Amino acid sequence: MTVVPSATSLYATPDGLQRPLRVVLVTPPQVPGWVHAFHALASGCDWLEPVVVTTDDAVLPQVVKVPLGLRAFIAFEHAVLGVNRSLARVPMLQAAATPADAVLPLHERVAAAHPDLVILFGPEAWAESLARLAPLGCWHASGSLLDRRHAGLSLVDPMVRGETATQIALMLQAGEGAPLDLAASWGRTRATSFLKQREDAFRKLPGLLVRGLHRLAGGYLRPSSHAVATLQLPPMSSTGAIALRTLWSTVRSSPRWLTGWFRNVRVGWTLVLRLGGLPLDPESPAIGSHALLKAPKGWWGDPFVVAANGRKFVFVEEMADPRSRKANIACVELVAGGAQRLGVAIDEPGHLSFPQVFEWQGTWYMTLESGYDRRVSLYQATDFPMGWSRIADLVTGRVAVDPVLHHHEGRWYLFANVAENHNNTCDELFLFVADRLEGPYLPHPASPIVCDVRRARMAGRLFRRGGRLVRPGQDCAPGYGNAVVFNEVMELSPTAYRERALSRLAPRLARMVDGCHTYNADGGIEVLDILGRPPNGTAFLQVFDAPALPPPSNVTFSDRFGMARNAPGVTSHGAAHTGPRR
Repeated sequence: MTVVPSATSLYATPDGLQRPLRVVLVTPPQVPGWVHAFHALASGCDWLEPVVVTTDDAVLPQVVKVPLGLRAFIAFEHAVLGVNRSLARVPMLQAAATPADAVLPLHERVAAAHPDLVILFGPEAWAESLARLAPLGCWHASGSLLDRRHAGLSLVDPMVRGETATQIALMLQAGEGAPLDLAASWGRTRATSFLKQREDAFRKLPGLLVRGLHRLAGGYLRPSSHAVATLQLPPMSSTGAIALRTLWSTVRSSPRWLTGWFRNVRVGWTLVLRLGGLPLDPESPAIGSHALLKAPKGWWGDPFVVAANGRKFVFVEEMADPRSRKANIACVELVAGGAQRLGVAIDEPGHLSFPQVFEWQGTWYMTLESGYDRRVSLYQATDFPMGWSRIADLVTGRVAVDPVLHHHEGRWYLFANVAENHNNTCDELFLFVADRLEGPYLPHPASPIVCDVRRARMAGRLFRRGGRLVRPGQDCAPGYGNAVVFNEVMELSPTAYRERALSRLAPRLARMVDGCHTYNADGGIEVLDILGRPPNGTAFLQVFDAPALPPPSNVTFSDRFGMARNAPGVTSHGAAHTGPRR
């Protein structure tokens, strides 16, 4: 019998909480998909107890006064693309009721559940009477969250303004004052389609509502006793010919998206090694003098460089056949005049990437991305650099990407991007903490620590430079792996996390280079990867199949890499990679 491990918790139990927060959901028998997904997420939180009470009389609210042109545009998209999955109606399951319970009035069924809070997915007129049944009152979900056709109209605004990132903000409006932001997240703007834009955003709603309730359970929100509040998205601010402006957004964006996608499918990733000079400045980064390194077949990405016993190794995600969608972890040694591919270090049935290799107490370890198996695992070297054994699973039951371990003031911190509801893995950065390298890893109280596609996804290991602790992140708003953003970690402890963005490194090597998404350094070597076709005439380091000859005794490793273009061991050509990273 196979034992399936339970999913790692993403949210810490709030300090001082005596029992789970009991939330009664009053819904019709059929609800939007995102509401059903929220119930599934909430049921997996040990600090939260959702109870469902359904009634046939609960009619979902609608959005009113939608401009006629926008209404027609959305109807056209619906005819072409169908209803958003997050808004399609699905059955809402509730606990089995006795025959006596089934005939009880709604208010008696709600009262029998002893709610701390009621969330109403039904007529607003019910909210006041339901609020009297719960000390924390009643939150009424508005049509901006539930209308199958016209929910989320505020998501049009970033499209017509040509912005690369879109914020979805879940708000709570109580009385006449300013609305309260419960939770928010920035995602990539899908300018080619409003329905696709909305689906991306609404996949985040279950997690955002869980985070809002986490704040409530932790005492960060203090609602008035038995009060009514409206759960909503911001209103649409765009005016005028909004339908034409939305249509123009899709028309102008589609050719750019198709051109970039086609080019990168054919090209893929190339490694860049910075040569000589001062280390990259996180406040004002530039690639500077460099040489390029490409795989003999397919491509290499996600480079992590390590120095060990006088040797320089680069561990990479290697995709020999981009059509297979499968990658392994390979090891490349930097040698005099070029590089030598040592072979495959780790190979598993699915796609592997992002090999963070580090030494701890005399032993070499590795974490990597294995989202295909819904886990983050720790590997230990049995014969460094090529022999590895999996010794522990640090995160289980989660699609977690680009994990990074960092030891700080006696504790281990695990950074990983997690998709809670099949949403984009580039948008939310979660943090876990442990007393030991092998775990167990518990959710950090401040997690998720970054909810922004412009810098959330990890882009390499944390490093210190100029007295600063720096976290490299990816800017995936214009497209996946568009640039590396360096963030200074201002506070890192078992209870708090703060950071601020310092700078953005975008590769300006050629018009056909579209991005970079991993930066690492060790032993005086700095390496990053770029997406797209490097300029013709760029120096490529030679990759040796057989062991390379040792360098002359009077030439250092750095001297070799500082040689002029087209020197022995350095080739110059314009050949391109094939295949995208994913």
